[in-house]
Order: sequence, then C-alpha cells, then structure tokens
Amino acid sequence: MAITPLPTIEVYSTLTKRKSPLSTVRPGHVGMYLCGPTVYKPSHIGHMVGPVIFDTVKRYLEYSGWKVTWVVNVTDVDDKIIAESAVRGTTMAKLAEEMTADYLENLACLGVTGIDQMPKATEHIGTIISFIEGLIAKGFAYESGGDVYFDVTKDADYGKLTNRSVEQMQGEGGSTADRKRSSADFAVWKGAKPGEPAWESPWGRGRPGWHIECSAMSKAILGEQFDIHGGGLDLVFPHHEKELAQSESLHDRLIANYWMHNSLMHEARAV
Repeated sequence: MAITPLPTIEVYSTLTKRKSPLSTVRPGHVGMYLCGPTVYKPSHIGHMVGPVIFDTVKRYLEYSGWKVTWVVNVTDVDDKIIAESAVRGTTMAKLAEEMTADYLENLACLGVTGIDQMPKATEHIGTIISFIEGLIAKGFAYESGGDVYFDVTKDADYGKLTNRSVEQMQGEGGSTADRKRSSADFAVWKGAKPGEPAWESPWGRGRPGWHIECSAMSKAILGEQFDIHGGGLDLVFPHHEKELAQSESLHDRLIANYWMHNSLMHEARAV
C-alpha cells in the first residue's frame, strides 16, 4: 500500500525571520512546546491567546496528516508565586494548585483539548539540577554565593533570537550584581532566602530560575532538539533568548527548528 506524502507546510520562524518548509526531527511527527502559565493569579483572556492559537496549529497539522505531541508547561515555583502566597497567607504549593485548576477550567471552557502533557517545574527539580550541572561542567555556568549563573560571555550566539548584542541586553545586575561576572549573566539556580520553598542541590538549598525550567522540561519530554517552540511575543526576550542559550550551549544543537510567537491581546477602542 502506497504511503500518501505529507503536504508541504511553510512555517515562519522568529529566529530566521522567514518562512521555510516544515521539516521535523522525526519524519511525520511534530514535537511542539508552548510556554505555559506562571500560576500565581487567576487566568484572564490574555492567558488563553497562546493555547487557543497553538491548539489550532495542532489541529491543522493533524488534519494534514502529521502526528503531534504538544507540551505546555506549568511554572509552579517562581518569585511571583512566592510573593503572592505570602500576601494571601498560604503556601506556594497550595496557591499554585488552586491557580492551575483555574487555568485548566478556562482551557476547557474555550475548547482547548489538544495538550498532551502539562509538566510542572516542581516535578522536574532533579532534571533541572542535572541540566545545571552539565552547564557548569562545560564552563557555561558558575556558582557564586549559593546562586548559579549562566555566563553570557561564553555563548558566542547569545542574542541571536532578538538580534541584540550583550551590551543591549544587560541591565544593572539587580540586587545580586556583586555575585556576577557580568551584569548580563542570569540565574539558573537561586539560593534560598529564609522562609522560601527550597530543594537540596550541590550548591545548597534553593530553587530553579525561571528560564532553566523550560529548558529542562522540554528536553525531558521532547528531547534535546524538537520542532516547534511557541509562546507569546512578550517571551522572546528575556525568556526565550535565555532558554535558547542554555539549551544550545549544553547540547551543541538547535533546541527548536522553528520559533513561533503569537501576538498579544489589544484593547479595542471606538473611533
């Protein structure tokens, strides 16, 4: 029996700034990762834009004959969740569980049914620590005062997603500037402050940085290289630029063949 060839589909990538035919790591299969919510407050319509769009992308790809694995992560450990849980007088875990349930309810109301896996950052702490150890071993990250930072000067391609130089992307370094080699370096592991949720690590008790979570979870589920990485335009920098740098520095290959970014909600105003 003859196998029907898959139709040619062109994909616009934020990285290349052009359309190119869809070519996948595994023939006939698309691995797709979408950055999901940081679950510290109830969802609003803006949080639903990406899932609705990428649910449609998956439906079209499957209609066209592709098999698709779609992953949407849940960031359930983060500065915002810790701060909000303190305001509410509850734990980070309890708040994250409540807000995740709210997010899922909204997805169901809008008919977003195509998500295959929704990993939580707290379920992948061991994976994240191993990822950071790999970066340190290759010289791309360093420990300083219980924190671990990614050294942007060691990554020759840093800034390629946004087409910015290191100088254009560096700030003043924040409250941890004295611990960094460069003000543009960013945390992949944060030493615990008193009263904060924390996990044991080779660098002391602490928690992962935001960007490293997605690098580790996408690798764990879709592999070192997959096909489509999605998210809102607001994530191109800093989140995706830094995620790309971590993953490609560790694995010496593309993290994703295509970067797809959806636009954001805009307020409609009467003329």
